Amino acid sequence: MIQMVLSCRKLITAMLMGLFVLCMMERSPFADAQSPIDCCLSYSKKGLPQKLIAGYVRQFSNELCGINAVIFHTRKGRSICANPEDEWVKRIIIRFLKKEMKQN
Repeated sequence: MIQMVLSCRKLITAMLMGLFVLCMMERSPFADAQSPIDCCLSYSKKGLPQKLIAGYVRQFSNELCGINAVIFHTRKGRSICANPEDEWVKRIIIRFLKKEMKQN
């Protein structure tokens, strides 16, 4: 009986440590797209300089994910979730579209 109580305590401690680590990972100033389908659940609190951005995709709330978002892909391979209503997001998208128009 004592061994069973100790085993349960170890299991609970391990689970709590795992939850703590997961919580700490989510405290990044940027809201990353972390699900297997690249789904944003929240927005970044900080804007990004355009020079760090390699591209972007749109996420629509009526599809698989719950919020409208722009997912910026950085040159270092990160995915940053942004609110499509934010002015800095709109400016970056317009610059990307202008750049694409010049190339065609």
